[in-house]
Amino acid sequence: MIENAIYTILKELTEDKADGVYLDFVNDSTIDKNKTYIVYSLISSTPHYNFEYGRNVYQIAVYSNDLSKALNIQRDIGKHFSNLIDIIEDTEICGCDVSNETHSYVEGFYQAISIINILYKY
Repeated sequence: MIENAIYTILKELTEDKADGVYLDFVNDSTIDKNKTYIVYSLISSTPHYNFEYGRNVYQIAVYSNDLSKALNIQRDIGKHFSNLIDIIEDTEICGCDVSNETHSYVEGFYQAISIINILYKY
């Protein structure tokens, strides 16, 4: 499953830099504003009917109270996903690109967002 492959990649990339990696969103009541989080969510997906390949677009957000830390993690994620071709947990990733990167300050956190396009074989 592609979500598990992305989780594995993000967890390995940010092992010593982030305090958690989550799919979709984190319940606001459990967020510690002194920690750094990675949250990834599916934006769009191609149907899986008769096609051998799927294409998903994910938003990967880094939340941190330190802007430079958030931007450094975002840069590392962007470098890794640019032109990524690999087999992770039985999912063959055939190509990736980063289509957009931005950052903002929201409710006590800096948020660095990357949009990642992933082509994979299933």
